[in-house]
Amino acid sequence: MAIENKVQLWGFRLGWLMIVFWSIVVFLNVLDYFSFRTDVEFLLWKGNLVQNLTWMASFYVHITSSIICLVTGPFQFVPRLRHRYPKLHRKVGKAYVFTILFLAAPSGLYMAFFANGGFWAQLAFFILAWLWFITTFLALQTAIKRDFVAHRKWMVRSYALVFSAVTLRLYMPLLTYGIGQFGLPTMDPELAVVVTSWINWVPNLLIAELLLRLAPKSL
Repeated sequence: MAIENKVQLWGFRLGWLMIVFWSIVVFLNVLDYFSFRTDVEFLLWKGNLVQNLTWMASFYVHITSSIICLVTGPFQFVPRLRHRYPKLHRKVGKAYVFTILFLAAPSGLYMAFFANGGFWAQLAFFILAWLWFITTFLALQTAIKRDFVAHRKWMVRSYALVFSAVTLRLYMPLLTYGIGQFGLPTMDPELAVVVTSWINWVPNLLIAELLLRLAPKSL
């Protein structure tokens, strides 16, 4: 039993390192947007929306707040850091919650109405934004009630949705180009947008639920 727990623990540590790695990759990728040019990656898809000041403001609020949560989130799950620096853990946690509830989720909800891919893609991002808000709010609520077991579970779910910023950037090129390298048929970009709008977060939540069942008690 002890060996099984050690294997699980090292598995979670490896997973944590992968999450940190991809979070940093996305962080470096997002820096391009702060040139404030409109000919950068995602913005090239948005057409005349880049002339809409409300949408552009929401876009920059969204990517800035999301990347803060993406990069800081993993460190909140390290037991040693939580126990050694409880005040820092609470401060970072409050910043994470505030950022999502008042910046990232609302801006994501607004941007969902303008998502490429039509109704189904817009619905996917709309649900994502709401679930992001709800899971984070429940994480806050359980922390206030000092139910820290439930709090950690809701934070895992919240961060699984934050991590969609990574999986979105992995699946889109994979579906439109990457799988073709293995002789598999690639998707039309418009269809890939719709498919990616769902698979960038639904599997994340399912994996989070699985991990919550398998996680060692020490996590």
